[in-house]
Amino acid sequence: MSEETGERIFNGLPAAGGIAIGPAFVYEREEVFVSERVLTPDEVDREILLLNEAMLRTRQELERIVSFARKKLDDDAAKIFESQLLMLEDIEMLHSLERRLREEKKNADFLIYDELKRYREMFDGAKDIALRERMADLDEVGQRIMRNLQKKRLHLTVEGRHIIISEQLTPSDTLLFSRNDVLGYATDTGGIASHAAILSRSLKIPAVTAMQGASKEIRTGDLVILDGQHGILIVNPTEEHQREYERKSSRIESLEAELAELVDLPCVTTDGHKVELSANAEFVDELEYIITQGSKGIGLYRTEHLYIAKGDFPSEQEQFIEYSATAQSMYPQTVIFRTFDIGGDKHLNRGIPEQNPFLGWRGIRMMLDEPDLFRQQFRAILRASTMKNIKLMFPMISGLSELEEVLGIFEEVKLELRDKQINFDEHMEVGVMIEVPSAIFVADELAKRVDFFSIGTNDLVQYLMAVDRNNELIADLYQEFHPAVIRALKTIIDTGHRNNIWVGMCGEMAGNPLATVLLLGLGLDEFSMVPSVIPEVKKIIRSTNYEDAQRIAHQALQLPTSRKVRDFLEAYVRERQPQMMAALLNDDPDGDGNHVSALPVSRIAADEDHGPGDADSDSGKKTED
Repeated sequence: MSEETGERIFNGLPAAGGIAIGPAFVYEREEVFVSERVLTPDEVDREILLLNEAMLRTRQELERIVSFARKKLDDDAAKIFESQLLMLEDIEMLHSLERRLREEKKNADFLIYDELKRYREMFDGAKDIALRERMADLDEVGQRIMRNLQKKRLHLTVEGRHIIISEQLTPSDTLLFSRNDVLGYATDTGGIASHAAILSRSLKIPAVTAMQGASKEIRTGDLVILDGQHGILIVNPTEEHQREYERKSSRIESLEAELAELVDLPCVTTDGHKVELSANAEFVDELEYIITQGSKGIGLYRTEHLYIAKGDFPSEQEQFIEYSATAQSMYPQTVIFRTFDIGGDKHLNRGIPEQNPFLGWRGIRMMLDEPDLFRQQFRAILRASTMKNIKLMFPMISGLSELEEVLGIFEEVKLELRDKQINFDEHMEVGVMIEVPSAIFVADELAKRVDFFSIGTNDLVQYLMAVDRNNELIADLYQEFHPAVIRALKTIIDTGHRNNIWVGMCGEMAGNPLATVLLLGLGLDEFSMVPSVIPEVKKIIRSTNYEDAQRIAHQALQLPTSRKVRDFLEAYVRERQPQMMAALLNDDPDGDGNHVSALPVSRIAADEDHGPGDADSDSGKKTED
């Protein structure tokens, strides 16, 4: 800690972009404590009545929260609370509690506590983030029931505009605090894919997570700056840092107004090179918003949400209805449906535990083992294709034999529909996702059998780098600018073009403005991304000369480390897009240059180019003198 200013800088993970400046409010969630009590036979029926009343009150609370969530959030985020309501409506759970209560004659809140403890032990150490979030949801529902049994109320109000600092926030905390016009959220625990992080992004409230105990060292009323773009929290900032972030916040507001004017303009470079900007989507309800952001189609439509929502595979007719509605809503723009990509971080309830689901029975591997389900999905997609704006792609393809087997089933389904005189698009384009390293080395053979490649960088990077992107301990080693990654991208794109097929990208890298010029210069034909960043990427492309981008990509390919690649790209975009990149990066082009490092704290700060002592002092986990 500096004796002069008292400034402290904490680093975590960027969970929701934006900047917030204001007083801290340290929130300590009031846990429900229970004690074990043995009931007399006469007390059992009354305890069951109290349990049912508490369940009813909890249901009413959750129904109000769901109603509020549907008004304030997008459909995807609101489903987090709908899933909690479904947990509460699990009749088997209620019957189990009543049975234990009659047999063991223990108080209801203790039995709920005991059940939660049993589930925590089952899920303890689970690597699958979906399982961890499911346990968090179950725990929140259980805490709510116990609180209602004890007739206690949870107070979630804060007067004035504050930045909420907490060890952790539940989804309902995140939502309900937003009623009080909070400025931002910062938590010790959690990851960028946690439910609280998803809600923060949906609410457009800046958030930083995984701050490793910072909440214990901050007091309510401390002035803090929260940078949700880079995962930085500054407590008691210097006047210089405060002025810097005030300027940065103003630039972000100006940039958003400027980007809004680009929605209807084409995505073309200054020298006339055109590329396609598409959106990643998962629900029909997202499509209206996607169109307002200037998307020219859907580059990735995730069909597995139909399975996740139902807990089982949907029928052919259920699929046909959704695929048709999506194609009609986007017409004449194209929709690329990805066949079910279940497994990995999308849990499959098949009763077979997998120690490493990301390398297990998932994606195309699972569908080839379930050919009847695969045929069902193919029929639904083909039947929905009569407007001829549907394309199809297959995930997790690792080699030619898999692709040939998939295409064989696809052709059999087409023959079946012809025999039944059911119309479909006979010339539907099909493609493969390049996300398994082995596919890079057989890309030439794959390209001869499909119409396009779509690069899934989320999995491709983690497989190339041997890094679980959901593991907080090594998340900083997930480096999309690693030379191996960008050289692999170059190989994939060149191979596709050599075989006269187009190449797109639907991973998170496609929506990273810092990567835009690099990907453009590598020759990427289509960028598919989160809808909200489409205007930013479009602005960069419309301000770039394609020949310059090719030169930048060529130079980046020669660099030996991820740090050098990132620094090189940052320097270029700052020069060509100073105001925009100043808003997106921690930069201060019109200030005094005394700014917080743009790089999040990670091993990158001490990678191949720097020894541990070379990183900025402002870049440490926490700096104290």
